[in-house]
Amino acid sequence: MGDYYPADTNEVRKNGMRGVLSTGAGIGVLLFNSLLGIPVLGWILSGGLVALGVLGFVGKGKSDKTTGAIMMGAGILGLASFIFKGLTGTLLGLGGFVLIGFGVFSLFKFAKGLKSRS
Repeated sequence: MGDYYPADTNEVRKNGMRGVLSTGAGIGVLLFNSLLGIPVLGWILSGGLVALGVLGFVGKGKSDKTTGAIMMGAGILGLASFIFKGLTGTLLGLGGFVLIGFGVFSLFKFAKGLKSRS
């Protein structure tokens, strides 16, 4: 029955932003995973992600904390990848695909919400 009524504007906007950001983050995690094979660049990127994650984690907003936790987790996995290559590569790859899947799902809900608004 809820399909016959227009979607809330804020909900549609939230799904659009969530979809774009999640898809972009998933692509970024997959790219980061592929760059970890370069030793010095992998260390620098991992350390930078941990530092940016800590900065985001101490932020005020809920989205800052979520983004910071994801960045810090990716950086820690990147640093651990020099010891546990197979496990961390699998976790980063899986995490990237999950983020892309969630982003595509949110974009689908965004498009459906836009269609119901017209």
